[in-house]
Amino acid sequence: MLVTDVLIVGGGAAAAMAAYEVKKQNVDVVIVSKGIPQHSGATVMAPGAIAGVGPWAVEGDSQELHFQDTLKGGYDLNDKKLVEILVKESPDLILELEKIGALWQRDESGENYALRIDGGHSFARCPFLEDRTGREMLRALFGEVAKLQVPVHANIVVLKLLVSNGQAAGAIGFDIAKGSLLVIRAKTVILATGGAGNVYSHTSNPTDVTGDGFSLALDVGAELMDMEFVQFYPLGFVRPASLQGTLGALLYYVQLRNSKGERFMSKYDAERLELSTRDRVARAMIKEVEAGAGGPNGGVYADMTYHPSGYLARMQPGLVKTYSKIGIDPEKEWLEVAPTCHFFMGGLRVDTNWQTNVPGLYAIGECAAGVHGANRLSQNALAEVLVSGARAGRAAAAVVADKSLLPVEADAVQRVENRLKSFFAAKRGISPHQLRSRLQNAMWDYAGVIRSAESLQKALAEIESVKSLLSRQTCGIRAYQYNQELVEGIENYFLAATAEAIIQSALQREESRGGHYREDFPDRDDVNWLTHVIIKRPDGGVMNIAVTQQVSGTGRVQ
Repeated sequence: MLVTDVLIVGGGAAAAMAAYEVKKQNVDVVIVSKGIPQHSGATVMAPGAIAGVGPWAVEGDSQELHFQDTLKGGYDLNDKKLVEILVKESPDLILELEKIGALWQRDESGENYALRIDGGHSFARCPFLEDRTGREMLRALFGEVAKLQVPVHANIVVLKLLVSNGQAAGAIGFDIAKGSLLVIRAKTVILATGGAGNVYSHTSNPTDVTGDGFSLALDVGAELMDMEFVQFYPLGFVRPASLQGTLGALLYYVQLRNSKGERFMSKYDAERLELSTRDRVARAMIKEVEAGAGGPNGGVYADMTYHPSGYLARMQPGLVKTYSKIGIDPEKEWLEVAPTCHFFMGGLRVDTNWQTNVPGLYAIGECAAGVHGANRLSQNALAEVLVSGARAGRAAAAVVADKSLLPVEADAVQRVENRLKSFFAAKRGISPHQLRSRLQNAMWDYAGVIRSAESLQKALAEIESVKSLLSRQTCGIRAYQYNQELVEGIENYFLAATAEAIIQSALQREESRGGHYREDFPDRDDVNWLTHVIIKRPDGGVMNIAVTQQVSGTGRVQ
């Protein structure tokens, strides 16, 4: 058993930022991560930049413009209070990371940050480091976490959150290496579990991003919001099969062309072209393919040949190394790409300290909803993990002095043990991998970039069938230790709950907005749908769906 004041579930930059802030307040904190920090999760794969308007701002830029860009990119469905916090606090945290050792790329003078601009931003305002900005953030943050002697427990899958008297009380995890359960008692819990890219068959996310936090929190009464809004990044590899869906290029370095050689984004957003919002670019690509102007593998082409020799190798060395391995020379030939599931705008509904409606339970980073509205502006994700992690960390640390450890349900551990045993009980069942593929294909085919009531009902029927088979999953490997098949089976429960939440929310929203496109309701409808879809599952039962009143808040930075 572990006992701590603050338990953080996750191993990315949001988790590390929260732990850093908690420990600065001299409060005990523990991190448990499903994988090995700095080698798992989404942050380590983030190539982009961190949005913020600080002392490095170019002439004409301001935090007010960053705020307005974010609302416009989110189709006015953002929580304006959270957006205001984001644009005000991200610059100081970018500087804080540099103070603890992070390196941001500089211009040729060496005096100023080199800045990126990507889809939806009015100005270049985002510090970065080559195509490994997320990795650099993790290096700096986990270095500081180690200096502060924060315990970090890797290879722990959290199977259940503990709640007592309606308040967060800890968690029960499964130790992959030991093959045994671990009970963690805590006064507060911070979920930093990321999104759920693996609910789709094509995703840029690593394989361990499976909607854990969404499902775990739903089971204890937390609310999900905006789950219909899924971002599909336009530039996923289509070949080879081993790379299919992974991020293949960066929008600020490409010109998108169809099979006729046309730079087709001029038809869809003549002003911003490839730097339009990602939802528009992804839909434009699909329309070109549907019109017969796609490539042989169902994608379009990313043209990077217009750059001077050596430029790509300098600015995105990691991707250029990958191109070399698969036999592509981006200075001489085009790369075929297609949309891939990248990010969840929806997640757990939180307040301005990123606390959910369950007292003592926080959700940060991609696990939380509200900042991005219907579509995430590029570069805002890495800003969000810093701001939400810092806010939740400070808030959690501030309340533990007045709290005591709460009792744990007597039969909680036994119920979790019974679920684990079920994977070895059945003589004949379905393999976790087979069930995962069935779920992913249904979501991609029927609840992906373009949806309709008919397709979503097909998706729902398939997910209901998948849910009925969860308890029949059987592991061929008859051991608890280092059993990836068992972990996959556990994650399937999380993915099924996430898939159902996406479908139910998408069926409810009868309009098209941002990452949610209904071909049977192709227009944006601000009269009826400037609202949020909320999902709750009382006592772990049937999902309840509600729609909020009109989105409120001021339309400017205060």
